[in-house]
Amino acid sequence: GRSCAARRDVKLRERVQRWWTRAIIPSVPSLLFTVLLLAMMGASLLAGRQLTRSRESHRRATDEALTEYATFAARLFGERVFAASSSERMRASAAVMAAPPRPPTTVTLDDYAMTVRDVLKGDGYDMANDSLAGYFRLGNRRGAPFEAMGAALRPDVRAQIDSVIADVDPAFLNRNETTQRHRMVNGEPMTVVVALHRDAAGKVITYFGYTFSRHRHWKVSGDRILARQPLLPPSLIDPSWRYNEEHSTDSLIAVSVFTPQGKELYRSSEEFASSVSGAFEFRTVPGGIRVVATLHPHLVETMRERLRANQRNVIAFTYDRNGRQLVGFELPIELLLPSLTVLLAIAVVLHLWRERSLVRARRDFVASVSHELRTPLAQIRMFTETLQLGRERDAEERQRWLNIISREARRLGDLVENILLFSHIDADRAKLETERTDLGELIEEVVEGYVQIAEQRGMRILADAPSRIFSMVDPRAMRQIIVNLLDNALKYGPAGQTVSIELERIGSVARITIADQGPGIAAADRKRMWEPFVRLGKDAGTTLGSGIGLAVVRGLVEQHGATIALGDAPEGGAKFVLEFEVSESAAGLPPRATGEFRAPRLTASGTLISGAHVAAPRPVLGEGAGRTEE
Repeated sequence: GRSCAARRDVKLRERVQRWWTRAIIPSVPSLLFTVLLLAMMGASLLAGRQLTRSRESHRRATDEALTEYATFAARLFGERVFAASSSERMRASAAVMAAPPRPPTTVTLDDYAMTVRDVLKGDGYDMANDSLAGYFRLGNRRGAPFEAMGAALRPDVRAQIDSVIADVDPAFLNRNETTQRHRMVNGEPMTVVVALHRDAAGKVITYFGYTFSRHRHWKVSGDRILARQPLLPPSLIDPSWRYNEEHSTDSLIAVSVFTPQGKELYRSSEEFASSVSGAFEFRTVPGGIRVVATLHPHLVETMRERLRANQRNVIAFTYDRNGRQLVGFELPIELLLPSLTVLLAIAVVLHLWRERSLVRARRDFVASVSHELRTPLAQIRMFTETLQLGRERDAEERQRWLNIISREARRLGDLVENILLFSHIDADRAKLETERTDLGELIEEVVEGYVQIAEQRGMRILADAPSRIFSMVDPRAMRQIIVNLLDNALKYGPAGQTVSIELERIGSVARITIADQGPGIAAADRKRMWEPFVRLGKDAGTTLGSGIGLAVVRGLVEQHGATIALGDAPEGGAKFVLEFEVSESAAGLPPRATGEFRAPRLTASGTLISGAHVAAPRPVLGEGAGRTEE
């Protein structure tokens, strides 16, 4: 007992191993192709990743370059403001510098104040509107009077002027050089400009100077520089731009100036929320300042596009609208390449799986067909050899054996016909030879061939197919349709079931209904069942069949221009409903094509029927084949 069990276990393991090898382990070409496909997919993913990194790196480099441009603009802005301020001081103090180098100084305070006002007004700065505007003159001798005008007369301003004069060291200034210092008066920044009138030896004779609001002066000077002078290199901007009221630098750059303590000295009228800005600190200026320049977001995007134009790995789809070419959308190569590779890999894997499934299905089909061919051939051979040896006991037994040979030959012919039709349909080479056919007579002929098969399986066939319902069909193809559906009903139904086949005329339609009492077909499988080599149900692997029957049925029905539908039978099981167009007239058709001509044939009881006849009552075939229903 143990040895038998051990042998069974070994056989089971071998069977499972064979199935596993056949189903899971791929062939060498498939394995090689899969490895190459995976390698290509990996290379594409790496290439896409590298392109993404390159793009990000180039973007960072572009932003760094734009930041450098913004820093350059901040430095240029500060330098030009300081240069304008220095020029302004030199022109305002030109009369002092040009005075004879000997005492007394010939320049009066009124003359000096008038010159300062004219120079600053020429640069757009009106001293009359400045609350801290003042002028002073102080001789460099003991007891010299302090002459003042405007804000210089105020004690708080006078105190800051005295502080600046005490802070100035003439030894560090050139003869024709002015200087300025910044002080706070009641919380407001003030600038004090000092010019020195010297003698021939360089000794200071008189101090001249003026004061003004540092905020207001920065506002006027900064707006003038920002609007009239380019702060960006020509390669960065459009050559068609002009620095005028319509296109000015302040529309491209926003500038802010701060003290080292963080107090704001100047802010341009334009403010941008941009990610690119640059700052420059001027430490050589008394007190020091920090200038921040921010580029316009549109300018940033434009420059990013220009600088990374050679790095744009995209496929662009464009269209024309009103004569203008517009970009519909763009697909980055670094995303497109891996995506296409993954989709290709999925498609190839599905194709390989499908091909492998078809190979297995065809292998199973060949095995099933070989088995089905072997069975009728064995029956025909056995009974033929028995008859050749003359071993029949009487004429009745001889006739029974001949009937078996005839039945198996018909079964063999149906199987071969099914395979031929499937091959023609699959190759799209099937051609129908239609003729006006009596569907009732054709169904009766098919049913008579399956009576004994049904009896052997404990089943019966109930046929209700009146004659003289004609349709233009190919009799050979129509017979194969009925054979396949009837064969399936007998094959998958339980013992004791009744298979019904009905033919009725509904208007101009001939309807054929074939129903069984089997397990039926699940809704999820009703789409797959029409595919070739598909066998459904839990007994699909043990039930005989080739798996092409329903595929042949659907192909032939479609070629006839007819319809076939699957439903549920009233008593359970499957119900197939076919509908063909009725042929009303036989005018002009030959006798054989009209369906009126019948070749002589024998009925199941041995009665000879020849030619046309009126439909007789239909027999209940199967159990009690000799009974008729009135």
